Amino acid sequence: MSEFLGNAQGALAALYETLQASALLPVFTDPAQLSPGQAVLVAVSVLFVGTVLRNLWGGQRTNKVKLRAEFTPAINHPLIFFLGKVYYHAPPPVKAIPCLTPFGMKLETYLRMADIPYEPMYDWSIGPKGKIPWIEYNGEAMGDSGLIIEFLNREKGVDLNQSLSDADKAVSRAFTKMGEENTYWGGARYRWIDNFDTVHEVLEVSWIVKILGLLRPVRSTIRENMWAHGIGRHSRDEIEGIVEKDIKAVSTFLGAKPYLMGDEPTEADAAAFGQLSEVCFAFPGSYMERLVTVDCPNLQAYVNRMKNRYWPDWDELTSKTVPIS
Repeated sequence: MSEFLGNAQGALAALYETLQASALLPVFTDPAQLSPGQAVLVAVSVLFVGTVLRNLWGGQRTNKVKLRAEFTPAINHPLIFFLGKVYYHAPPPVKAIPCLTPFGMKLETYLRMADIPYEPMYDWSIGPKGKIPWIEYNGEAMGDSGLIIEFLNREKGVDLNQSLSDADKAVSRAFTKMGEENTYWGGARYRWIDNFDTVHEVLEVSWIVKILGLLRPVRSTIRENMWAHGIGRHSRDEIEGIVEKDIKAVSTFLGAKPYLMGDEPTEADAAAFGQLSEVCFAFPGSYMERLVTVDCPNLQAYVNRMKNRYWPDWDELTSKTVPIS
């Protein structure tokens, strides 16, 4: 999802520069100032952006990224050992939640759980796999939250699952993949297909993005991806039934335990919190929110427990937001 928003941001930046160079930027706040000639120029600019968006969403599987010129390197020498800094790229916080993608919430929660120093780079740049979030480390770009966590575990000597048996690790992976490869798509459908009229408010986009319909290609791409995945071939009721079973399975397994796998949090909690925090804070009034907060109150308590433990700056982050324009 954020992959497509990141591409949109780049295209919108091109439109912004065109309008600024043409002295049209004030229409972003006061469209009544448009003269007939300016309206034509805006229309041409929008067609240009539409072309860019279509090309971006055409399906490139890899993406070249611009890396930082300066970074804190990792040094591994017999006389010197220094762990490099993680530069974490993710969408900027919104009022509802520090990151609108569950994979961003997962990765940043993991970084906090593992006490790995990192520097947030809040932007809409796209990582090497064409997705958000992604990281820079030791002058290289890495994508995919799961693969990033595996790399950092090796590089930093982290093992949040050290207390688990092999059987518990298998269960942990199964729940993680259920949430990310199954439950996630229920949220994608709810936000982008069934309730697209309200998505602009959740994403905090400017009026120009909404009026010009610049997020509509995202909706189409979500539909296509869901169909290719297979879950998009189901009806709305069938998908909601699948999601309900997923959420109730997590609730049943959690039971009265403080964390998914027991008394202390593990990697699975970063993934589960990533998905469930989106449901609790970024899907107001949804059937998914009802499932977590009403039908499965132990999950809401769980989300609050994780939030209070690892996100003491939550209110600070969500109080300083900038609309997407």
